[in-house]
Amino acid sequence: KYSAQAVVSTQSTGVQVHYYEDGNVQLHTKKTAEESVQLDGPTEGARKIVEFIGRAEREYQLGINENYREMSATTFKSLRRALPITKNLVDWHKLHSLNIGRDLMNRTT
Repeated sequence: KYSAQAVVSTQSTGVQVHYYEDGNVQLHTKKTAEESVQLDGPTEGARKIVEFIGRAEREYQLGINENYREMSATTFKSLRRALPITKNLVDWHKLHSLNIGRDLMNRTT
């Protein structure tokens, strides 16, 4: 015979994200959720624990999505390099090549 009991279930989720767009941004985060679950039987108890884990993961994912949305409009925007007055991206490789060419010309003259 199975006797019903309440247990505390703890679920931990961790995420490590590496984002690269002409820069290097990383996110390391961990979230722990806890809930008291009434185990009315092995099958019912397992179903309740799976529901708890799903609910905790959904809440966590929604929180991360909201955080990224806010960070995209604020933090990430301030990290990005602003365009020059010409509104064109600077071709750093071309600029570096011009400097090398100028240096070579100065050495030969």
